[in-house]
Amino acid sequence: MKLDERDIRTAMDRRLGSICSDAVRRSRIWQRIEQEEQTHMKKRLTLTVAVALGVLLLATVAYAAVSGQLTRWFSSGDGRTNESISGMIHPVQAVYEGEVVEVSVNEAIYDEAGESYALYWTVENLTGEEGLYVLSDVPTFGGKSGHYRLMSNVSEFFLDTKQSDNVAIGELPEGSSRDCELNFTILRAIGPYEIAEDGCIESPLAPLDESGEDGEDYVSRLVGGGSFEIAEAFKLSFEVGETDTSFLRVPDGETDFVFGDYEIKIERALLTPASALIDIRYITSEPVRDGGKGVGPLYEFTISVDGERTWCGSSGALIGEPEQLEDGRWSQLYEFDAKQLFITPDALRITLVTYEDDDIFKPVYHRDESIELRFK
Repeated sequence: MKLDERDIRTAMDRRLGSICSDAVRRSRIWQRIEQEEQTHMKKRLTLTVAVALGVLLLATVAYAAVSGQLTRWFSSGDGRTNESISGMIHPVQAVYEGEVVEVSVNEAIYDEAGESYALYWTVENLTGEEGLYVLSDVPTFGGKSGHYRLMSNVSEFFLDTKQSDNVAIGELPEGSSRDCELNFTILRAIGPYEIAEDGCIESPLAPLDESGEDGEDYVSRLVGGGSFEIAEAFKLSFEVGETDTSFLRVPDGETDFVFGDYEIKIERALLTPASALIDIRYITSEPVRDGGKGVGPLYEFTISVDGERTWCGSSGALIGEPEQLEDGRWSQLYEFDAKQLFITPDALRITLVTYEDDDIFKPVYHRDESIELRFK
């Protein structure tokens, strides 16, 4: 199913609103997404002040690595810890030490099978000064931008006088590699500024350019507003660890299920300690009607673990275009993925949800026909 771009933006804006509700910030993130497919149009950042832009490649650096920090992010709020995740965490030794900050990338998960990543790094304030504003871009893998699912102190936050812990968990770009890069800009406040309730800088900003979009020029707009200068700008390049395929789990048992007026086929299912990917083929005698107004087809699947209230930190799904089969029936693919697993389940329960009278406010859960998908 082809989704309308406005509907995608609306849904993304809701998610991005938890990062920063300012439309300027969302515009910058959206332009990053669009530029991933239009790299030839990517403009170089121009600044009105001199910038020392250093590229620090991975080197053998002696330092005390902080271990086990990513484990906390794969633990649920009730104290349970994903015991399998520690085997996927690789130590990283990439350090940038400047005059204003020191950044140390300490841990990484590169889950190629589950199409996900996780990074942990620290930013230390070396001067103790206040008003340092940290901006960092979405990490790239093999030169391609990843996608955020969850983050803490990743972009657009004020660094206190000590140190921040930074975590990013997200989706790997297609065709990625283990070569990762993080791009940082550290701004210093030199004049008055306003902060929105969500902690982002609200003003002053220099005017937008002729395109009406700020994109990568957000730094220039902050600097051009007169209240900030660039203290440091640098990149950290490093290699993340390889995926250990011994962690990969696949279905053990039946994957095709026939019910009264529909059929379900599991076309792909895999679990790693970090991620879950499930592709479900929904086959019916009639094509599923579109709900209209961007709500999508009037069906979905809930995927859960018996006895667990919450089993992952983030999940989402895509629904494909309807296809007519040779026997006259209709088929649609439902692609589900979950990141930041709090447990590595032995089984997942898949339940079809349809809607009475095509009303999205009247969901019908077909629990009597739920599927148990077991993994080995």
